[in-house]
Amino acid sequence: MSEVEEARRRIRQLLLSGDNTLKNRDGTERIERARGRYEQALAIAREAGLEDSIELIVQRRLDALAPTRGGADAA
Repeated sequence: MSEVEEARRRIRQLLLSGDNTLKNRDGTERIERARGRYEQALAIAREAGLEDSIELIVQRRLDALAPTRGGADAA
């Protein structure tokens, strides 16, 4: 499996994991866990040069999450 294929596989896995975390867990910690997975997926996309094709998908998921740090992420 090429590095790009492996990156795509890992990104899909992280997005699915983040989505499932939001659906299947209770409490506010689920948001941070999902956010972490989405941010990790975006980092992998950047490293693999896939940012253009993945960024919008991940950014929509991140935007849908309620801010948890009082806007500290907004820089």
